[in-house]
Amino acid sequence: MMVVESEAVVLCAQDYGESDRIVTFFSVEWGLVRAMAKGARRSRKRFVHAFEPNSVVQVGLRQRRALSWVESCRLVEGHLALRSDPLRWAYAGLLVETTLRLNPENLPNPTYYVLLRSGLARLGTDRDPANVAALFLVRAMRILGALPSLEGCCQCGPTMAEASLWRLSLATGRFSCGAHSAADKEGIDLDKGAVALLQAMLQAPLEKIWRFRLRKRAVHGLIKAVCAWVEDHTGQSLKSRRLLHRMETGPEIPAPSPTSAALVVSP
Repeated sequence: MMVVESEAVVLCAQDYGESDRIVTFFSVEWGLVRAMAKGARRSRKRFVHAFEPNSVVQVGLRQRRALSWVESCRLVEGHLALRSDPLRWAYAGLLVETTLRLNPENLPNPTYYVLLRSGLARLGTDRDPANVAALFLVRAMRILGALPSLEGCCQCGPTMAEASLWRLSLATGRFSCGAHSAADKEGIDLDKGAVALLQAMLQAPLEKIWRFRLRKRAVHGLIKAVCAWVEDHTGQSLKSRRLLHRMETGPEIPAPSPTSAALVVSP
């Protein structure tokens, strides 16, 4: 069987048997894929440093009926800055875990791959890793078709100039103006400026979305809302979410107030 190579992000790896490992990648070529690395626990040279989570690798897989086999794997980028900062590492875990939960196996999604790769790189350099995580999660929801349209109220359809307060509810898939937001008690309140900049971020090229900066309470509100949606949608809790709760200043990430969700764009 032919070996196919692709750039990929290592999501996780687990021991299997006495000498093997099963590695989960998100790749350009295959999307989410799991593969057996035969003898990976015994060999010190063949796969050196290649299966560390959050790393970018060039991997060669031999397709098999049940589980692909890793024939080669070369480290491209180890993201060392993430490994030296526990908080950045925890946010990287959130990006990886949501990717695992939301993407079906063997379904290529090159756009999502670019978002994941650039998001992990940005986490290692940006002064505010929480902001990077929030932007990643919102854009990922749009790529996967799970984000409601932000172009107008789901009921009355007003333009942005006609309403000053909006509510985004991922649980119900609704985006509504202040007059029709009472039904979505778990939604996120956003002012008109915040919504306008979210629209701009969603339309911007992927490599430029990191210049958008949300105010702190909006960041935490969006992260909390997306994580809650992922857990409800998949029926599985996010370990990275619990870890971040413990690492942040409070036990829970607070929801935003109606007037605190404005966005600004950094130069």
